[in-house]
Amino acid sequence: MLPRMVMPTLRLPGEPPACPFCGAALPRPKRRPWNTASVLPGGRCACGATFVVDPTGRNGGQALLEALEDACGGDRERSLFLQPGRDYQELIENYDQQLHRFIKGFRGYRRGMARLYLVKLTAAAAPSDTPRGSTPPPA
Repeated sequence: MLPRMVMPTLRLPGEPPACPFCGAALPRPKRRPWNTASVLPGGRCACGATFVVDPTGRNGGQALLEALEDACGGDRERSLFLQPGRDYQELIENYDQQLHRFIKGFRGYRRGMARLYLVKLTAAAAPSDTPRGSTPPPA
């Protein structure tokens, strides 16, 4: 009797995407209405982290800039001067858009694989209602 052939799996197993900052499940990315200049899908976590998906895996710089711009409330000028580690934390993961899962097991660029860019501003860089240099009125 001939040995039975095993069919290769077309998709790598993954895990549901969760926010590394608060542990909540991330919603599926969708067109971002708050930033009409972009065509990259993204979203927000309940803790304030923002994410953008680069479907081709080749536009990482643009995706990261858009995630930072969303985190800054649409202020592109402010987002250009943020420094990683000091002003924001980031996570970049390989992502399967159809299954809505992180793909673990390897790092770096893989041709044709989407990447999810997730950023969260630190407390020092987070936008506030109080302008810098002023104090709130007494209660």
